[in-house]
Amino acid sequence: MAVAAQKLVRTCWAEWNVADGTVAPSLGFGHVLGLAPGVPVPADLLALAVPASLPELYRLLYDVFLRKRRSECALRLKGGYERVIRVVAEPARPRGGPVWAVRAVLVDITDDTRRRALAEAAGTEARRQRARAEALAEVADSLREAVLPRSPGGLASSGIDTAVVYRPDSTGSGVGGDWYKARKLPDGRLLLALGDARGHGLDAVTLMAKLRHALAGLVYTDAPVEQLTHWLNDMACDDGVESTATAVIARYHPERGLLRLTCAGHPLPVLLRDGRATLLPAPPGGPGLTLGVLPDQPYSASETPLAEDDVVLLYSDGLIERRATDPDEDTTRLLDAAGDLLRTRPALRDHAGLQAYADALVARLDGPHRSDDVTLLALRHTTHRPSPDTDEPDIEEPDIDEPETGR
Repeated sequence: MAVAAQKLVRTCWAEWNVADGTVAPSLGFGHVLGLAPGVPVPADLLALAVPASLPELYRLLYDVFLRKRRSECALRLKGGYERVIRVVAEPARPRGGPVWAVRAVLVDITDDTRRRALAEAAGTEARRQRARAEALAEVADSLREAVLPRSPGGLASSGIDTAVVYRPDSTGSGVGGDWYKARKLPDGRLLLALGDARGHGLDAVTLMAKLRHALAGLVYTDAPVEQLTHWLNDMACDDGVESTATAVIARYHPERGLLRLTCAGHPLPVLLRDGRATLLPAPPGGPGLTLGVLPDQPYSASETPLAEDDVVLLYSDGLIERRATDPDEDTTRLLDAAGDLLRTRPALRDHAGLQAYADALVARLDGPHRSDDVTLLALRHTTHRPSPDTDEPDIEEPDIDEPETGR
Protein backbone atom coordinates (compact mmCIF):
# COMPACT_ATOMS: atom_id res chain seq x y z
CA MET A 1 0.00 0.00 0.00
CA ALA A 2 2.90 2.34 0.73
CA VAL A 3 4.34 1.77 -2.75
CA ALA A 4 0.92 2.21 -4.39
CA ALA A 5 0.29 5.42 -2.46
CA GLN A 6 3.65 6.89 -3.46
CA LYS A 7 2.99 6.03 -7.11
CA LEU A 8 -0.48 7.52 -6.90
CA VAL A 9 0.64 10.91 -5.59
CA ARG A 10 4.06 10.70 -7.30
CA THR A 11 5.83 11.41 -4.02
CA CYS A 12 8.77 9.68 -2.30
CA TRP A 13 11.33 10.44 0.38
CA ALA A 14 14.84 9.47 1.44
CA GLU A 15 17.54 10.16 4.01
CA TRP A 16 21.15 10.54 2.98
CA ASN A 17 23.66 9.72 5.73
CA VAL A 18 26.68 11.99 5.44
CA ALA A 19 28.85 9.95 7.78
CA ASP A 20 28.81 6.60 5.97
CA GLY A 21 27.39 7.63 2.54
CA THR A 22 24.35 5.35 2.77
CA VAL A 23 20.86 6.16 1.57
CA ALA A 24 17.57 5.07 3.14
CA PRO A 25 14.88 5.62 0.47
CA SER A 26 11.14 5.01 0.61
CA LEU A 27 9.74 2.03 -1.31
CA GLY A 28 8.49 4.14 -4.20
CA PHE A 29 11.67 6.15 -4.65
CA GLY A 30 12.84 4.46 -7.84
CA HIS A 31 9.43 4.69 -9.51
CA VAL A 32 8.95 8.40 -8.77
CA LEU A 33 12.42 9.27 -10.07
CA GLY A 34 12.05 7.02 -13.11
CA LEU A 35 14.89 4.64 -12.19
CA ALA A 36 14.97 1.29 -13.96
CA PRO A 37 14.11 -1.74 -11.81
CA GLY A 38 17.17 -2.96 -9.88
CA VAL A 39 19.10 0.31 -10.23
CA PRO A 40 20.34 1.34 -6.76
CA VAL A 41 19.46 4.74 -5.34
CA PRO A 42 22.42 7.08 -5.96
CA ALA A 43 24.37 8.42 -3.04
CA ASP A 44 23.56 11.95 -4.25
CA LEU A 45 21.31 13.57 -6.82
CA LEU A 46 24.16 15.07 -8.84
CA ALA A 47 24.30 12.01 -11.04
CA LEU A 48 20.58 12.29 -11.89
CA ALA A 49 20.22 16.03 -12.55
CA VAL A 50 20.80 17.66 -15.91
CA PRO A 51 23.66 20.22 -15.94
CA ALA A 52 21.25 23.15 -16.12
CA SER A 53 19.72 22.14 -12.76
CA LEU A 54 23.00 21.82 -10.87
CA PRO A 55 23.15 25.48 -9.69
CA GLU A 56 19.77 25.01 -7.99
CA LEU A 57 20.93 21.78 -6.35
CA TYR A 58 24.15 23.45 -5.12
CA ARG A 59 22.08 26.28 -3.60
CA LEU A 60 19.91 23.73 -1.78
CA LEU A 61 22.97 21.91 -0.37
CA TYR A 62 24.51 25.21 0.70
CA ASP A 63 21.35 26.12 2.63
CA VAL A 64 21.07 22.69 4.25
CA PHE A 65 24.73 22.11 5.20
CA LEU A 66 26.09 25.57 5.87
CA ARG A 67 23.02 27.56 6.87
CA LYS A 68 21.49 24.49 8.50
CA ARG A 69 17.98 25.31 7.36
CA ARG A 70 15.20 23.90 5.22
CA SER A 71 15.42 24.54 1.48
CA GLU A 72 13.79 23.47 -1.75
CA CYS A 73 14.39 23.52 -5.49
CA ALA A 74 13.17 22.06 -8.79
CA LEU A 75 15.45 19.59 -10.56
CA ARG A 76 15.26 18.35 -14.11
CA LEU A 77 16.43 14.76 -14.31
CA LYS A 78 18.29 13.09 -17.14
CA GLY A 79 16.62 10.56 -19.42
CA GLY A 80 14.51 10.34 -22.57
CA TYR A 81 11.43 11.46 -20.63
CA GLU A 82 12.70 14.52 -18.82
CA ARG A 83 11.18 14.60 -15.36
CA VAL A 84 10.92 17.64 -13.14
CA ILE A 85 11.22 16.86 -9.43
CA ARG A 86 10.52 19.24 -6.59
CA VAL A 87 12.95 18.57 -3.74
CA VAL A 88 12.24 19.78 -0.19
CA ALA A 89 15.19 19.03 2.14
CA GLU A 90 16.16 19.70 5.74
CA PRO A 91 19.26 18.92 7.82
CA ALA A 92 19.29 16.21 10.48
CA ARG A 93 21.69 16.99 13.36
CA PRO A 94 21.92 16.88 17.13
CA ARG A 95 21.17 20.10 18.98
CA GLY A 96 24.15 22.39 18.42
CA GLY A 97 26.02 19.69 16.46
CA PRO A 98 27.01 19.24 12.83
CA VAL A 99 24.73 18.02 10.04
CA TRP A 100 25.04 14.25 9.84
CA ALA A 101 22.16 13.52 7.43
CA VAL A 102 19.82 15.13 4.91
CA ARG A 103 16.16 14.22 4.81
CA ALA A 104 14.24 15.08 1.65
CA VAL A 105 10.78 14.68 0.13
CA LEU A 106 10.69 14.46 -3.68
CA VAL A 107 7.55 15.15 -5.71
CA ASP A 108 7.18 14.55 -9.45
CA ILE A 109 5.84 17.88 -10.82
CA THR A 110 6.52 17.12 -14.49
CA ASP A 111 2.88 17.36 -15.62
CA ASP A 112 2.24 20.49 -13.57
CA THR A 113 5.36 22.13 -14.97
CA ARG A 114 4.36 21.34 -18.53
CA ARG A 115 0.82 22.59 -18.03
CA ARG A 116 2.16 25.78 -16.52
CA ALA A 117 4.58 26.20 -19.43
CA LEU A 118 1.76 25.66 -21.93
CA ALA A 119 -0.43 28.16 -20.08
CA GLU A 120 2.37 30.72 -20.05
CA ALA A 121 3.02 30.14 -23.75
CA ALA A 122 -0.69 30.51 -24.49
CA GLY A 123 -0.81 33.70 -22.43
CA THR A 124 2.22 35.08 -24.26
CA GLU A 125 0.67 34.22 -27.62
CA ALA A 126 -2.64 35.77 -26.57
CA ARG A 127 -0.87 38.97 -25.56
CA ARG A 128 1.05 38.97 -28.83
CA GLN A 129 -2.14 38.47 -30.83
CA ARG A 130 -3.93 41.15 -28.83
CA ALA A 131 -1.09 43.60 -29.40
CA ARG A 132 -1.10 42.74 -33.09
CA ALA A 133 -4.87 43.16 -33.31
CA GLU A 134 -4.68 46.50 -31.52
CA ALA A 135 -1.91 47.66 -33.84
CA LEU A 136 -3.83 46.54 -36.93
CA ALA A 137 -6.99 48.18 -35.64
CA GLU A 138 -5.11 51.41 -35.06
CA VAL A 139 -3.61 51.31 -38.55
CA ALA A 140 -6.96 50.37 -40.08
CA ASP A 141 -8.73 53.15 -38.20
CA SER A 142 -6.12 55.67 -39.30
CA LEU A 143 -6.42 54.47 -42.88
CA ARG A 144 -10.19 54.72 -42.71
CA GLU A 145 -9.94 58.26 -41.38
CA ALA A 146 -7.61 59.06 -44.26
CA VAL A 147 -9.88 57.69 -46.99
CA LEU A 148 -13.14 58.82 -45.37
CA PRO A 149 -12.30 62.31 -44.11
CA ARG A 150 -14.82 64.35 -42.22
CA SER A 151 -15.36 67.06 -44.81
CA PRO A 152 -18.64 68.92 -44.41
CA GLY A 153 -20.24 70.21 -47.54
CA GLY A 154 -23.62 70.16 -49.21
CA LEU A 155 -25.09 68.80 -52.38
CA ALA A 156 -28.21 70.90 -51.88
CA SER A 157 -27.43 72.93 -54.99
CA SER A 158 -28.14 69.76 -56.94
CA GLY A 159 -31.31 68.91 -55.01
CA ILE A 160 -29.93 66.38 -52.52
CA ASP A 161 -29.34 66.74 -48.78
CA THR A 162 -27.27 64.08 -47.01
CA ALA A 163 -26.79 62.71 -43.51
CA VAL A 164 -24.36 59.97 -42.45
CA VAL A 165 -24.16 57.72 -39.40
CA TYR A 166 -21.32 55.30 -38.74
CA ARG A 167 -21.04 52.84 -35.85
CA PRO A 168 -17.94 50.64 -35.40
CA ASP A 169 -18.13 46.91 -34.77
CA SER A 170 -19.59 46.43 -31.28
CA THR A 171 -17.69 43.15 -30.73
CA GLY A 172 -14.33 44.90 -30.78
CA SER A 173 -13.08 42.75 -33.67
CA GLY A 174 -11.74 45.76 -35.50
CA VAL A 175 -12.67 48.32 -38.10
CA GLY A 176 -14.82 46.94 -40.88
CA GLY A 177 -14.91 47.56 -44.59
CA ASP A 178 -17.91 49.91 -44.90
CA TRP A 179 -17.40 52.76 -47.34
CA TYR A 180 -19.51 55.40 -49.06
CA LYS A 181 -19.21 58.16 -51.58
CA ALA A 182 -21.38 61.24 -52.22
CA ARG A 183 -19.91 63.56 -54.78
CA LYS A 184 -20.96 66.19 -57.27
CA LEU A 185 -19.52 65.65 -60.74
CA PRO A 186 -18.47 68.37 -63.17
CA ASP A 187 -21.58 67.80 -65.31
CA GLY A 188 -23.83 68.55 -62.31
CA ARG A 189 -24.90 64.98 -61.68
CA LEU A 190 -24.15 63.22 -58.38
CA LEU A 191 -22.33 60.00 -57.57
CA LEU A 192 -23.93 58.24 -54.60
CA ALA A 193 -22.51 54.90 -53.47
CA LEU A 194 -22.21 52.70 -50.42
CA GLY A 195 -20.43 49.37 -50.06
CA ASP A 196 -19.10 46.81 -47.64
CA ALA A 197 -15.75 45.09 -48.19
CA ARG A 198 -15.36 41.57 -46.88
CA GLY A 199 -13.95 41.01 -43.40
CA HIS A 200 -12.53 43.32 -40.74
CA GLY A 201 -9.29 45.06 -39.97
CA LEU A 202 -6.52 46.17 -42.27
CA ASP A 203 -7.40 43.87 -45.19
CA ALA A 204 -11.00 45.07 -45.27
CA VAL A 205 -10.03 48.74 -45.03
CA THR A 206 -7.41 48.29 -47.76
CA LEU A 207 -9.98 46.74 -50.11
CA MET A 208 -12.48 49.42 -49.16
CA ALA A 209 -9.97 52.13 -50.05
CA LYS A 210 -9.19 50.49 -53.39
CA LEU A 211 -12.84 50.25 -54.40
CA ARG A 212 -13.72 53.73 -53.22
CA HIS A 213 -10.82 55.44 -54.97
CA ALA A 214 -11.27 53.33 -58.10
CA LEU A 215 -14.90 54.38 -58.30
CA ALA A 216 -13.94 58.02 -57.75
CA GLY A 217 -11.71 57.83 -60.82
CA LEU A 218 -13.93 55.67 -63.01
CA VAL A 219 -16.93 57.95 -62.62
CA TYR A 220 -15.14 60.62 -64.66
CA THR A 221 -15.38 58.39 -67.73
CA ASP A 222 -19.07 59.39 -67.85
CA ALA A 223 -19.92 55.68 -68.20
CA PRO A 224 -23.34 54.55 -66.91
CA VAL A 225 -23.54 52.99 -63.46
CA GLU A 226 -23.89 49.54 -65.03
CA GLN A 227 -20.46 49.88 -66.60
CA LEU A 228 -18.93 51.37 -63.44
CA THR A 229 -20.11 48.36 -61.44
CA HIS A 230 -18.80 45.99 -64.11
CA TRP A 231 -15.36 47.60 -63.93
CA LEU A 232 -15.30 47.53 -60.13
CA ASN A 233 -16.18 43.83 -60.18
CA ASP A 234 -13.34 43.03 -62.57
CA MET A 235 -10.92 45.02 -60.42
CA ALA A 236 -12.00 43.13 -57.28
CA CYS A 237 -11.63 39.79 -59.10
CA ASP A 238 -8.09 40.69 -60.14
CA ASP A 239 -7.24 41.60 -56.55
CA GLY A 240 -7.53 38.03 -55.20
CA VAL A 241 -9.99 35.40 -54.10
CA GLU A 242 -10.62 37.08 -50.74
CA SER A 243 -11.36 40.50 -52.25
CA THR A 244 -15.14 40.39 -52.30
CA ALA A 245 -17.48 43.25 -51.51
CA THR A 246 -21.08 44.33 -51.88
CA ALA A 247 -22.10 47.74 -53.15
CA VAL A 248 -24.92 49.99 -54.29
CA ILE A 249 -23.72 52.44 -56.94
CA ALA A 250 -26.05 55.22 -58.04
CA ARG A 251 -26.03 58.35 -60.16
CA TYR A 252 -28.54 61.10 -59.53
CA HIS A 253 -29.70 63.24 -62.48
CA PRO A 254 -30.90 66.53 -60.95
CA GLU A 255 -32.38 67.88 -64.18
CA ARG A 256 -34.82 64.93 -64.21
CA GLY A 257 -34.97 64.15 -60.52
CA LEU A 258 -33.97 60.59 -61.43
CA LEU A 259 -31.94 58.10 -59.41
CA ARG A 260 -30.32 55.25 -61.36
CA LEU A 261 -28.62 52.53 -59.32
CA THR A 262 -27.05 49.09 -59.51
CA CYS A 263 -26.91 46.58 -56.71
CA ALA A 264 -24.00 44.13 -56.41
CA GLY A 265 -25.04 41.64 -53.75
CA HIS A 266 -26.00 44.51 -51.42
CA PRO A 267 -29.26 45.12 -49.52
CA LEU A 268 -31.68 47.22 -51.56
CA PRO A 269 -32.05 50.85 -50.45
CA VAL A 270 -35.19 52.01 -48.65
CA LEU A 271 -37.49 54.77 -49.95
CA LEU A 272 -39.37 56.98 -47.48
CA ARG A 273 -42.37 58.52 -49.23
CA ASP A 274 -45.78 59.68 -48.04
CA GLY A 275 -45.19 58.37 -44.52
CA ARG A 276 -44.30 54.85 -45.69
CA ALA A 277 -41.03 52.92 -45.92
CA THR A 278 -40.59 50.57 -48.88
CA LEU A 279 -37.68 48.98 -50.70
CA LEU A 280 -36.55 50.57 -53.91
CA PRO A 281 -37.26 48.33 -56.90
CA ALA A 282 -34.49 45.87 -57.73
CA PRO A 283 -32.68 46.27 -61.06
CA PRO A 284 -34.13 44.21 -63.93
CA GLY A 285 -33.17 40.59 -63.38
CA GLY A 286 -32.60 41.18 -59.67
CA PRO A 287 -29.51 42.34 -57.77
CA GLY A 288 -26.24 41.49 -59.44
CA LEU A 289 -23.48 39.25 -58.16
CA THR A 290 -21.23 40.35 -55.29
CA LEU A 291 -18.09 42.17 -56.45
CA GLY A 292 -15.01 39.98 -56.77
CA VAL A 293 -16.75 36.61 -57.20
CA LEU A 294 -16.75 36.09 -60.99
CA PRO A 295 -15.21 38.37 -63.63
CA ASP A 296 -16.99 39.87 -66.62
CA GLN A 297 -20.41 39.98 -64.98
CA PRO A 298 -23.20 42.13 -66.44
CA TYR A 299 -25.10 44.51 -64.16
CA SER A 300 -28.38 46.28 -64.78
CA ALA A 301 -29.76 49.47 -63.24
CA SER A 302 -33.12 50.43 -61.81
CA GLU A 303 -34.56 53.92 -62.24
CA THR A 304 -36.53 55.76 -59.55
CA PRO A 305 -37.95 59.27 -60.05
CA LEU A 306 -37.69 61.17 -56.77
CA ALA A 307 -40.48 63.44 -55.58
CA GLU A 308 -40.06 66.40 -53.27
CA ASP A 309 -38.96 65.35 -49.74
CA ASP A 310 -38.42 61.72 -50.73
CA VAL A 311 -35.72 60.12 -48.59
CA VAL A 312 -33.53 57.24 -49.77
CA LEU A 313 -31.61 55.19 -47.22
CA LEU A 314 -28.41 53.45 -48.32
CA TYR A 315 -27.01 51.21 -45.57
CA SER A 316 -24.58 48.40 -44.89
CA ASP A 317 -25.86 44.98 -43.85
CA GLY A 318 -24.55 45.49 -40.32
CA LEU A 319 -27.58 47.72 -39.71
CA ILE A 320 -30.05 44.85 -40.06
CA GLU A 321 -28.27 41.48 -39.99
CA ARG A 322 -28.28 39.50 -36.77
CA ARG A 323 -27.00 36.01 -36.03
CA ALA A 324 -29.49 33.17 -36.59
CA THR A 325 -32.13 35.42 -38.17
CA ASP A 326 -33.81 35.27 -41.55
CA PRO A 327 -32.81 37.99 -44.07
CA ASP A 328 -36.47 38.70 -44.83
CA GLU A 329 -37.13 39.22 -41.13
CA ASP A 330 -34.14 41.59 -40.96
CA THR A 331 -35.52 43.64 -43.86
CA THR A 332 -39.01 43.72 -42.32
CA ARG A 333 -37.54 44.92 -39.03
CA LEU A 334 -35.80 47.77 -40.87
CA LEU A 335 -38.93 48.82 -42.78
CA ASP A 336 -41.05 48.73 -39.62
CA ALA A 337 -38.53 50.83 -37.69
CA ALA A 338 -38.06 53.31 -40.54
CA GLY A 339 -41.84 53.73 -41.01
CA ASP A 340 -42.51 54.06 -37.30
CA LEU A 341 -39.85 56.73 -36.85
CA LEU A 342 -41.15 58.55 -39.91
CA ARG A 343 -44.58 58.82 -38.29
CA THR A 344 -43.25 59.92 -34.91
CA ARG A 345 -40.73 62.47 -36.24
CA PRO A 346 -41.91 63.69 -39.64
CA ALA A 347 -39.78 66.87 -39.60
CA LEU A 348 -37.24 65.85 -42.25
CA ARG A 349 -37.40 69.06 -44.23
CA ASP A 350 -33.97 70.34 -43.18
CA HIS A 351 -30.53 68.88 -42.61
CA ALA A 352 -30.86 68.80 -38.81
CA GLY A 353 -34.09 66.82 -39.07
CA LEU A 354 -32.57 64.38 -41.56
CA GLN A 355 -29.52 63.81 -39.37
CA ALA A 356 -31.68 63.34 -36.26
CA TYR A 357 -33.80 60.78 -38.10
CA ALA A 358 -30.72 58.85 -39.27
CA ASP A 359 -29.27 58.83 -35.74
CA ALA A 360 -32.58 57.65 -34.27
CA LEU A 361 -32.97 54.85 -36.84
CA VAL A 362 -29.49 53.46 -36.15
CA ALA A 363 -30.09 53.71 -32.40
CA ARG A 364 -33.42 51.86 -32.80
CA LEU A 365 -31.85 48.96 -34.72
CA ASP A 366 -28.55 48.83 -32.85
CA GLY A 367 -28.04 46.37 -30.01
CA PRO A 368 -25.75 43.83 -28.33
CA HIS A 369 -26.36 41.21 -31.02
CA ARG A 370 -24.79 43.30 -33.78
CA SER A 371 -21.57 41.73 -35.09
CA ASP A 372 -20.54 44.18 -37.82
CA ASP A 373 -19.98 47.87 -38.31
CA VAL A 374 -22.90 50.01 -39.49
CA THR A 375 -23.05 52.78 -42.07
CA LEU A 376 -26.23 54.65 -43.01
CA LEU A 377 -26.30 57.27 -45.77
CA ALA A 378 -29.60 59.16 -45.90
CA LEU A 379 -30.42 61.18 -49.02
CA ARG A 380 -33.33 63.68 -49.10
CA HIS A 381 -34.64 65.09 -52.35
CA THR A 382 -35.06 68.84 -51.84
CA THR A 383 -37.14 71.33 -53.76
CA HIS A 384 -34.17 72.75 -55.66
CA ARG A 385 -33.75 71.31 -59.12
CA PRO A 386 -31.38 73.10 -61.51
CA SER A 387 -32.56 73.90 -64.98
CA PRO A 388 -30.99 71.84 -67.79
CA ASP A 389 -30.05 75.11 -69.48
CA THR A 390 -28.26 76.48 -66.41
CA ASP A 391 -24.51 76.65 -66.88
CA GLU A 392 -23.10 75.43 -63.60
CA PRO A 393 -19.38 75.92 -62.96
CA ASP A 394 -17.26 72.91 -63.84
CA ILE A 395 -15.85 72.43 -60.37
CA GLU A 396 -15.70 69.54 -57.95
CA GLU A 397 -17.37 70.00 -54.60
CA PRO A 398 -15.92 68.30 -51.55
CA ASP A 399 -16.88 64.75 -50.61
CA ILE A 400 -19.69 64.19 -48.14
CA ASP A 401 -18.18 61.84 -45.64
CA GLU A 402 -18.39 61.05 -41.95
CA PRO A 403 -19.59 64.11 -40.03
CA GLU A 404 -18.82 64.49 -36.35
CA THR A 405 -22.45 63.82 -35.44
CA GLY A 406 -22.40 60.49 -37.26
CA ARG A 407 -19.71 58.86 -35.15
